[in-house]
Amino acid sequence: MWVIESMTIERKIFHVEKWIVCAAAVVGLMIFCQVESSQGKCAFPAIFNFGDSNSDTGGFYAAFPAESPPYGMTFFNKPAGRASDGRLVVDFLGKNLEYLPTPEVFSQALYTLDIGQNDFTSRLGEIGIQGVKQFLPQVASQIGETVKALYGEGARTIFVANLAPIGCFPSFLTELPHNQSDLDSYGCMISYNSAVVDYNNLLREKLEEVRKVLPNASVIYVDSHAIKLEIFTNPTKHGFKYGTKACCGTGGDYNFSPQVFCSQSKKLNGTVVTASACSDPSSYVSWDGVHNTDAANIYIANEILSGKYFQPPFPLSTLCDLQPIG
Repeated sequence: MWVIESMTIERKIFHVEKWIVCAAAVVGLMIFCQVESSQGKCAFPAIFNFGDSNSDTGGFYAAFPAESPPYGMTFFNKPAGRASDGRLVVDFLGKNLEYLPTPEVFSQALYTLDIGQNDFTSRLGEIGIQGVKQFLPQVASQIGETVKALYGEGARTIFVANLAPIGCFPSFLTELPHNQSDLDSYGCMISYNSAVVDYNNLLREKLEEVRKVLPNASVIYVDSHAIKLEIFTNPTKHGFKYGTKACCGTGGDYNFSPQVFCSQSKKLNGTVVTASACSDPSSYVSWDGVHNTDAANIYIANEILSGKYFQPPFPLSTLCDLQPIG
């Protein structure tokens, strides 16, 4: 199964065939369950993903300087164009087949949109929550229009993931202004997470509107926010030790410094500081303060595949032979 990706929703949909050629060179092996063409069954011969760095399997780093070790240390044993110690959620949602998709694949494929985090956070420190809230309706509307455009190109099954609880991210806990009274009992920022919930409600409502005007389409709102919030706030319940602390980084309670990112070394105040990886990434939810670890992505993918977080319900288990991800 080919997983074709695009990093921005602004890309014109008529470029999608070009991405097929590019993806063959940059997309790694995608394994999430037994979906052999001769053994198992799956109604989706391809996954087309439109996302940011949380689901980029190598497109960005094919054009720009690649990440350095310890990225990729858990699964690939070297950097593999992914902002993680291993695989991403989308890695677990597909499997490479040894052929290029044919034109009819476009109407049969599963389309996934996992985007919006950068829109929410890029100027958050500068203009604050209220400033960001002013353009969030536009972001939700743009995603809705993108879904319509994909439908116009033949897409009939489209999963749209909502926004993660950024108030629990080590990077934002370090960088965004807040006081102790803004932290909940789990150590996450209440105000920022509340703003995320407001945006997610806008997105859900927009998809409800879109769904009404797209006949014969399944437009699914995927509540990945609930999944991620659960492991950030209750890490030990799910086999993790640390929720709001990064594995790869340096400094402070959250092991994150905006001056020295994961894999970097810099001289600060006359001393060389290195942001190195922990010895046990599987104990952490957060890899580098912004992105998830391989272990966290396994948990998230399993929960998505369970179907419990689809609105409206979608019979994924009847369309594909799904097995737990180990």
